[in-house]
Amino acid sequence: MRQFKTLWKGMAAALAGGLLLCACSSEEEAALTAEGKGLVRIGLSADTGFSTQTKAVDESTYRNTDNYTVQILKDDAIVESYTGATLPEGLIELTNGTYIVKAFYGTDNAASLNTMYVEGSKDFDINSNQVSNVEVSCAPVCAKVNLTFEGMDEYFTDWETHFETTALGEETFIYEKDDTGPLYLKVNKDESVSVSFRLTNSEKKTTTIDKTYTMNPNEALNITIKPAPATSGDLGISISIDGSTNDETVDIEIPSDWI
Repeated sequence: MRQFKTLWKGMAAALAGGLLLCACSSEEEAALTAEGKGLVRIGLSADTGFSTQTKAVDESTYRNTDNYTVQILKDDAIVESYTGATLPEGLIELTNGTYIVKAFYGTDNAASLNTMYVEGSKDFDINSNQVSNVEVSCAPVCAKVNLTFEGMDEYFTDWETHFETTALGEETFIYEKDDTGPLYLKVNKDESVSVSFRLTNSEKKTTTIDKTYTMNPNEALNITIKPAPATSGDLGISISIDGSTNDETVDIEIPSDWI
């Protein structure tokens, strides 16, 4: 598992999975329960895919419901726990009260290059002689960030991208030059994520470009970075988002001996 690199500056479509607890209210079924108890039937389903598709973690594992953990909780205590493979096909009897059903799969990291995490939960009530019908949907808690660097070797010997999010706290996740594949960042809805591109030349001179991007769980963001030298000899960096916006050229102060 990748370790985070810490900078103490104060600084991570759709897996639209579905967990379905379903049953038709049935007097015959409810009559089988003991006094003070009710019934619930659980059906589990899952699907995967971000709104912007890229090759990434093997998302087929997230479509396999056998991999999921399903918990029924009451007052924060686990009353029942199953895997998708052991989830009963029939009714589950519970004492009267308010419950939460929670389904999840993956590892809940603030940032990761090799896993994502999906989760869903929903409250429901159990009442005497009734069959509950509850539905909870699972979705990634992370945004998927795809970074593409083009033609960087001509001007730079090293480059890395630093990410700061609420989930990371005082830590910073560093996506290094040789890293490949998407980065999964745990984010809140419409979170403003700080992103710094740090570029180094053969003489170990470094410059930094600071940007901010809005990210959401269960959404993908594609960022393409490439040099943009001007005819005057100046050097800029072109940054495009999702391939659908005009390139944004950012001028950077670079000594003349860089070019």
